[in-house]
Amino acid sequence: MELKSGILAKIYGNFKILALAPAIAVILDYALTFYWAGDTSMITTWEASPFVRYAVIHDLMVPYLIAIVLFYYGASYTVLRILHNSEYYKFGVLLILTLSITHISGGLSWHFRNALYSNGVFVLSLMSVVISLILFGFTLLHERPADS
Repeated sequence: MELKSGILAKIYGNFKILALAPAIAVILDYALTFYWAGDTSMITTWEASPFVRYAVIHDLMVPYLIAIVLFYYGASYTVLRILHNSEYYKFGVLLILTLSITHISGGLSWHFRNALYSNGVFVLSLMSVVISLILFGFTLLHERPADS
């Protein structure tokens, strides 16, 4: 048990590794989506993301996937690097993990195809937004402005 907690502590402290979570999650999301959707007509009809629908319709899924993976890693890395030595780091990690869980759950929704489950995925998405807004508001209220 001590070995597991040591490994988790090392991962938690290494923002370069943690930033991989959303990138891996989006790959899993779209892999599960294409696997369980059956065909592209299902994706163009039922996929929640307008970007994915556009990419599928115009046969741009591979460049889109590469771009979104790079974006997620870059954004996650930047946020976690900025927050790393602050009291807000834990909230950044929470946001990254919530976003990752949301993507994986979104991919799994194609397997379950249940309105309640899909609404749960939507709630997870909203939680990511709420965490972001609260963190931003908290930093605005509690951080001192830089001295001139």
